[in-house]
Amino acid sequence: MDSSFIQSLFNFITNNIFPIIFIFAAIEIFLVIMISLMTKKHETVLSDVCDNLMKGFTDAPDKDSDQTVNERIQASLDFIRRKVTQEPGVKYEFAKNAKNISKRPLYTRHYKIEMYTSVMSTLVQIFPLLGILGTILAIAQTAGGGKVDVSALSNAFVLAMDTTILGIGFSIVFMVAESILWPKVERVIHESSNFKKIVTDVSVSSNG
Repeated sequence: MDSSFIQSLFNFITNNIFPIIFIFAAIEIFLVIMISLMTKKHETVLSDVCDNLMKGFTDAPDKDSDQTVNERIQASLDFIRRKVTQEPGVKYEFAKNAKNISKRPLYTRHYKIEMYTSVMSTLVQIFPLLGILGTILAIAQTAGGGKVDVSALSNAFVLAMDTTILGIGFSIVFMVAESILWPKVERVIHESSNFKKIVTDVSVSSNG
């Protein structure tokens, strides 16, 4: 590869290291917002689907305004699982309700949440690397030429410190955001998997 191209690339990154870090930060903020919105929407949809699945059952758990969405979902899943286990004959009723909701894109919806979360986690690890990259590029600017330019050395030191602090700072902020979001994402995935397993078992059993 042409060395002049590599040098030009290094110069471009060095001159634009701050915009690059801020672009990654903007992407991370976008992902955090999208994951929050998608998990909230997914929980609401899953709660509605569970309610539809229990239609016609008079002994279904009552809605409690003090319960969170996740508590209502868990109560619904526990009721369906218990009902199917103790009264195998009701599987057909659940299967009829399941046919009306199985066409909804619920089963694969959480894949997008997982994908966004994976990218968010990767970017969190990139910020310190961007800080280190800024430091290395700043040091590289002062290398060569034989003479030491005090002004260039001072500017390189400031650039190295600023990029390192900025990279670590963003990393800490988004690590906190990730630690808050990750339990919610895991809960959504767990609930969706349980729901899919129950509906699949009910449908297979009733068809059999």
